[in-house]
Amino acid sequence: MRTLQLHNSFLFRLAAAICFAITLAGCTSYRFIPPDSDAGRQCVTSCGTNQQICIAGKEQVAAAQAQACEMRNVSTVSICLAVAKTDADRELCSKKRQYCSSSASGTWQCEADYRACYTQCGGRIEESE
Repeated sequence: MRTLQLHNSFLFRLAAAICFAITLAGCTSYRFIPPDSDAGRQCVTSCGTNQQICIAGKEQVAAAQAQACEMRNVSTVSICLAVAKTDADRELCSKKRQYCSSSASGTWQCEADYRACYTQCGGRIEESE
């Protein structure tokens, strides 16, 4: 069991390090040039609204997942404590908790969708690194 916990801890750290490296490597900035027409600018406004709805949805899902994870942790530890016979057993119960992330993943897709919508409305996007 201890080997599995060490393995999971190592995998988590490795995944976090890879994500951090990818984030640093992919630092692209965008310059948004609005459409010339009023209709195009109105269209871009709806793109922004849709982006905010998308991000809010991703954040809501992440919060619900984090809450469910925490509830599983409470249940797991409670059951463990209920059957623990020694202080050593009870001490091991707290180590059964899993890491629960509350960060919203997938918001990059909201950003990509916004950029696609922006250009479909007649706007231009210039990328720089």
